[in-house]
Amino acid sequence: MFYNNKNIYTSSKMVNIVLDNHFMILVLERFGMQLGFHDKTVGEFCYDFRISSKVFLMIANLHHNSPIQKNGNFSKPEINLILDYLKKSHDYYSEVLLFKIEENIDKMIFSNNKPEMLMVKQFFNNYKAEVLHHFDYENNIVFPYVKSLLKEDRFFNKFSINEYKEHHDDIEETLYELRRLLIQHLPANDDIDIRRKILHDLSDLESDLIIHTKIENEIIIPLVNDLENKKALEK
Repeated sequence: MFYNNKNIYTSSKMVNIVLDNHFMILVLERFGMQLGFHDKTVGEFCYDFRISSKVFLMIANLHHNSPIQKNGNFSKPEINLILDYLKKSHDYYSEVLLFKIEENIDKMIFSNNKPEMLMVKQFFNNYKAEVLHHFDYENNIVFPYVKSLLKEDRFFNKFSINEYKEHHDDIEETLYELRRLLIQHLPANDDIDIRRKILHDLSDLESDLIIHTKIENEIIIPLVNDLENKKALEK
């Protein structure tokens, strides 16, 4: 879900931004940051964990429904930090959230054994296979390619970010259709608690993936385009 668009700054208190938006707990985990802020500001806490406040603020503000601030280039360590954040997001989606949703769908089928539920299960299975393939492609092809450009490694020369653009579908759209199916077409049974949990998790995953895709589209792809163009000019 999205929250207010009150911007976060280096002077903002960490405790306040987490109280305003519980999803920030996951953001912190992906940066390897732990709770226990006391009265520290964002700048102070980022300094403690040796995390770029510029990268942290970019992602934190996206989760507060603020647009990406185009305020200069990211350094190579900052780009690597963004890639690591995206990779840890993949790990959370595939190892925690998708598993949790699947488990609750199975529980829902057990309590509401109707043909429509099997359709939900098949719909989710197809989506899960698609999204895991997408994450695998990014983890093993795209992210190593970007890192190779940063290191000026020639190993991945045959790949181009244009291939990624063509492959980069909006994987969050299918989640919207799955939520619609659960809300609009399936009759309620004695499964309201499980259905609520599924819808909540699907909504969280959809919102997070929208931000995830925005980072890739508005930060990673333009940045790699610039790196590729620079490399081409040097030849």
